[in-house]
Amino acid sequence: MVEIIKVGNLVYQNIEPTHVDESGQTVWNIPSDPVELKTALFETLGWLTSQNIVKTIGDANKKDASTSKAVVLLAKIINTLKPDITNLTADEQSAYQKMLDLATAGYSDSALLNQTFDVLNTQLQWYAQKSVELEALNTLDELVAFAEGL
Repeated sequence: MVEIIKVGNLVYQNIEPTHVDESGQTVWNIPSDPVELKTALFETLGWLTSQNIVKTIGDANKKDASTSKAVVLLAKIINTLKPDITNLTADEQSAYQKMLDLATAGYSDSALLNQTFDVLNTQLQWYAQKSVELEALNTLDELVAFAEGL
């Protein structure tokens, strides 16, 4: 049984690769062409990775907070290089100063930011490993076995 596969814009869960119809013919529920199946499986890996990241990080507010914390951390690091900000507009200078104020207040010293990077790293490593495994497969039997193992 294939627990999950993305084919085009549709995601199928818990389907058998094939079924036998009323006339006794084997019908494929997933692509039967190895090239098409491999493409679908690559798309499935990407979709699963993004879903796992979103599920682990949480809602959009946490993602946005994590992103803003990362930006503030970068501003803090850049500030140690003593950049010349005179070529920035007044609004840009103000925004930069506000980021530095947030960094000084500890906004970038964040468990959420570290957890987000851990999740991203873990999921991207999984994706890279599975992609290498999938790339080495060529036959329909190998690809079906891979799909059933996801």
